[in-house]
Amino acid sequence: MRSTIFVILFLTAVTTFAQDVFKGEHFIEVPGSAQMEIEPNEIFLFIRLREFEENRNKVSLEKLDQDFMQALKAAGVDRKNLTLADAGSQLGKFGRKDKDAFREKSYELKLTSAAELEKFLEKLEPVKVEQLDLTRVNHTDLEKFKLDLKIKALQAAQAKAQSLLKSIGAEAGKPLMVRDWDNDPVQPMPVYSNVMYKPAGEIAVNDDAIGFRKIKLKAQLVAQFEIK
Repeated sequence: MRSTIFVILFLTAVTTFAQDVFKGEHFIEVPGSAQMEIEPNEIFLFIRLREFEENRNKVSLEKLDQDFMQALKAAGVDRKNLTLADAGSQLGKFGRKDKDAFREKSYELKLTSAAELEKFLEKLEPVKVEQLDLTRVNHTDLEKFKLDLKIKALQAAQAKAQSLLKSIGAEAGKPLMVRDWDNDPVQPMPVYSNVMYKPAGEIAVNDDAIGFRKIKLKAQLVAQFEIK
């Protein structure tokens, strides 16, 4: 008798608990996603100048730096977009008295388009730089684009919920929960088919235009909507 009463009380408690949990919680949970591609408007280059010997004479860092600045001016690049890359860019890093030492200087340069990059490389061709690397690309409105994508992803989830529920004669109501996560932008790589590096550090640029694959953005989320 006691066992029967205990089972009845247990089942009553479970039923009450279930009713409390699921009361008014009839919902549909659906994923939503959206993606887009954008052209970068910030292109960052790392450039290293380093002294070297030519015909048994040392080409000084000052001469390399002067040629580099002239190329920058000829390309129409604003000097405010040029910064020293690191502490190793100091002129006296290796000492001025050591004739066998080769001093170096490193810069970071920000450009705004593939066309500007192409023009800069063309003017830089006569300058014997030791290293030239594209380090990263960006867009100044990247955060705005990411927010717009999340809105589109949520709208896609709502449309999916509406379509699914309509097939069974129901409707999607207000959103109950939205859970999203950030996806890092996919960094594009430049098309390097027209840029060649000679052993002496010179740069040769072909006639083909430099192009970039676009920055790829993607938003993903999961949303719950009330079932009417």
